[in-house]
Amino acid sequence: MKTIGEKIRESRARKNLTQAELAEKSGLTIRTVSKYETETVVPRGRNLYKLAEVLGVSEAYLSRPDVEDPSYGLDEAPYLNAVRMRHGQKGAGELEDLLDGVKTMFAGGEVPQEDKDQFFQAVMQAYLACKEDAHNKFTPKKYRD
Repeated sequence: MKTIGEKIRESRARKNLTQAELAEKSGLTIRTVSKYETETVVPRGRNLYKLAEVLGVSEAYLSRPDVEDPSYGLDEAPYLNAVRMRHGQKGAGELEDLLDGVKTMFAGGEVPQEDKDQFFQAVMQAYLACKEDAHNKFTPKKYRD
């Protein structure tokens, strides 16, 4: 299993970026990128999102040692980003947990990939609709968009 620092370093190398270029593209400092790669500090929240976006990988790939496929979670990224923008990091985390449960449910099964993808899309859309309904119902009018 690779550490987050190793994954950042390898993903940066795949993109042919220097630490300075990664820092510039992600809006971080070279010192911060270096600390992440040497694991002096672990990226969280917005910085993890920025790194993943520039490196073309998912936050789940970077942050989870058990995930070794750099393409893991890329299909979910647009949905997670939409939820993060609308409902914050907590909402995105909830959706990610939900989607992980859905993936686990299908692990090792003989369900065609197309059917899995359709189910996956339906679950994400239902989650987004529920979050939006809750927002409209429980958020005071003066705080709604």
